[in-house]
Amino acid sequence: MPLVSRILAVFAASAALGLAQEALPLPQSVLPRAEVPGSAPVSGPAVFIKPTKSIKPPVTAAPAAGTSAAEVPPLQIVSTPSPDTRLRRLVVVDATMTPESIRQIILASGQGRVPVTMAGGVSAPAPVLTDLAGLFGSTATEETQKKVIETVKKGMGSSSRPLKRVEVVGWVPSHGVMAIAVYPES
Repeated sequence: MPLVSRILAVFAASAALGLAQEALPLPQSVLPRAEVPGSAPVSGPAVFIKPTKSIKPPVTAAPAAGTSAAEVPPLQIVSTPSPDTRLRRLVVVDATMTPESIRQIILASGQGRVPVTMAGGVSAPAPVLTDLAGLFGSTATEETQKKVIETVKKGMGSSSRPLKRVEVVGWVPSHGVMAIAVYPES
């Protein structure tokens, strides 16, 4: 349950308890008394005791040294990765999707941990996924890109519905995400 919902539930319960106490007044002797350690029992209205623990918001990841949270750059989609980029995730999309939806899927895949993401009605049989698994961790070179394209083209096309074209549409080098667009034969 989110923190805000919990806080609202506590306030609602407190309000309900207050209304219940007003509706059914109890003698002061029945109500619990707050006692402070090392002092005499309190006679009179209940005293508020300061809580010993407080609820703190969740800790977020700290930005890199020398940068603030506002300076952390957003994920960038580039056409060619840097020479030290390693393939960690693959996004296969239907090329008929809008460029904005393809971009959103690529950026979302950069945040996730799924090795292969299929979008736009594209699906791959298990042997293709197995063949692609052997390419993960490879350095992003022209040869690696060709192997990925050939694996997708060979494994996802069929005699009844061959793939017209498969091409790399972008990289997110900071996360090792390679995006491929599949053009089915029309």
